[in-house]
Amino acid sequence: MRFEVIKTIYNAGENDPRFYFITGDYGHAKTEEFKTKWQGRYFNGGMSEQNITGMAAGLALTGNKAFVYSIVPFMTLRCYEQIKVDVCLQNADVTIIGGGEGFAYGDAGPTHYAVEDIGAMRLLPNMKVICPANPMETRQLTEQIIKIGGPAYIRIGRGREANPEKEYTVEFGKAHVMREGKDMTIIATGTIVSEALKAAEALATSGVSAEVLNMHTVKPLDIMSIRERAGARKAIVTLEEHNVLGGLGAAVAEVLAEMPERPRFKRFGVADRWPEVVGSQQYLRDHMGISAGAIVPQILALLK
Repeated sequence: MRFEVIKTIYNAGENDPRFYFITGDYGHAKTEEFKTKWQGRYFNGGMSEQNITGMAAGLALTGNKAFVYSIVPFMTLRCYEQIKVDVCLQNADVTIIGGGEGFAYGDAGPTHYAVEDIGAMRLLPNMKVICPANPMETRQLTEQIIKIGGPAYIRIGRGREANPEKEYTVEFGKAHVMREGKDMTIIATGTIVSEALKAAEALATSGVSAEVLNMHTVKPLDIMSIRERAGARKAIVTLEEHNVLGGLGAAVAEVLAEMPERPRFKRFGVADRWPEVVGSQQYLRDHMGISAGAIVPQILALLK
């Protein structure tokens, strides 16, 4: 996913002097092209996310398009005040790219867990929050964000995520149906959409027709899609690699709470506690109860 987002930005700005790319000491082979070919428009600001956010805002406010890139917790929470005041308050054309969503850097421990960022970023006026499920979606949504402009946050995986077997088209702000189903809907966001698809397959063996709705844009939220399903499904559940507080589940709950008739509803996310273990992303998903195997029995119980 990180290769796709970087390649997309590079291709869009190769011949446009308004494009600037700034990284917080988070380089890899793909950023070398910026360094060699974007003379004067690529900066590695080191581990100083507050500074590079301010740099990006200044560049944007002088008529440029700025992109900042680092690991999720450092690119969102470490410089939250700068994002709020320098970027969002000024409605500056800055795209924040956070790599390593959820437990992607699980082997590095709690300092690198990224399970609060969606809640923090969706609180900010003018901010757009995008969580692609795979590299293909990352490319398409990055292209769209570049055209739309303004403050945006793109939350991506660590790398090596698989592309779908068949290409499809996603639209910013519009949820995408990944699997049809008529009994209940699993609304998921980010790379954990893959677990939602596995859960839907498992539910089918128990006679439950589960739809998987990919909410790749958390802000602005596709409220209409949620309302349509609220009146036509026995249950709606959300699945995210994020704290149950403030993220996708909270956003969907806010919509359902204002509806006169509501289906059964449950949020699946990271419990509001510090994980006491360290390990791979899949290990932590299993441990925190957000893998397909963990949520299927609870969905069946909810339906009964």
